[in-house]
Amino acid sequence: MLQKWQAKLQANAQLKLWLGILLFGLWIVLVSIALYRLSFKDYGEFDPEFSWLGLRTELGAKQFDLPASSDWQLLHVLAKSCPCSALAEQHIAALNSELKLTTTQHFYRTVEEVEAAGLPLPAVPAVLVFHAGKLVYAGPYASGPRCSAADSFLPALLRGELALPAAWLNGETKACRCLTENKLATAP
Repeated sequence: MLQKWQAKLQANAQLKLWLGILLFGLWIVLVSIALYRLSFKDYGEFDPEFSWLGLRTELGAKQFDLPASSDWQLLHVLAKSCPCSALAEQHIAALNSELKLTTTQHFYRTVEEVEAAGLPLPAVPAVLVFHAGKLVYAGPYASGPRCSAADSFLPALLRGELALPAAWLNGETKACRCLTENKLATAP
């Protein structure tokens, strides 16, 4: 039976060609799906559980142990285990280059430190932006799967070209992020 089938395959070169094309096409589809899933595994809503919805935003720089300042202050929350943090570090460098921010305007905290100060943090990397000691923005550095500096409104905000009416906890933006184990949002 097997020999009969092999003989038919050898006799029908066109069938071999179509079988090869079908297998190659199937391989392309499977590899494409795998690459897509791997590339976008950390892409999604910054706060998919809506833990920031309805949260009071009267947080100040003092709660995060930042020195008093009348200028802009950026509090960065990165995680070495999150591949998106490398993109955020590039974003920080671009902000420094473009806006000439000083090292006294940058502060780094862990997820645990931010949550201990009273802000549940659904994902990293995150940036908290303070002006004159008041929280103005909290969320991802930019939107989009690669957190590109070109997709960020932070430069316009820090240059004073964009004014927010109140503190904005930007959890609805889709960005490159790694979800945290948000203990404050899930506490009873």
